[in-house]
Amino acid sequence: MKIILLTGLLLLATLNTGYMQNQPDQSQAHSVIKFKEVSYNFGNMPYGSDVSHSFAFKNVSKNRICIRDVRTTCGCTTPKFSSDPVKPHRKGAVVAKFDSTRPGHFEKTLTVMVSDGEQIVLTITGDIGPKPQDNGSAGTK
Repeated sequence: MKIILLTGLLLLATLNTGYMQNQPDQSQAHSVIKFKEVSYNFGNMPYGSDVSHSFAFKNVSKNRICIRDVRTTCGCTTPKFSSDPVKPHRKGAVVAKFDSTRPGHFEKTLTVMVSDGEQIVLTITGDIGPKPQDNGSAGTK
């Protein structure tokens, strides 16, 4: 009885492995938009500097697409994008503006929601310098 059960499990595992090998790799699924880059490193920057980056993309599908929404990991990152339809083979952009009044290293993500249901994650990183010390003469005589 045990031999029959083991043989059945082995046969099931073999069939399942063959099935999985014929499935497309989800990481290579066709995308309707292609970003020029999905991550950007601002490098070292001074505290309080104006920091933003434009993530350019192209509609590589045969249909119009729209950016439905862009969600960020915190309020320190502000996305800017157009919700107007992008025609096939045309370009668009998602701009990420970062509030650089928090010293130290940062890594933030923006999740782009496309009209076909696709979600693309963009990442910004960098290092903000320390807050400048107030060198005023207040309180000294």
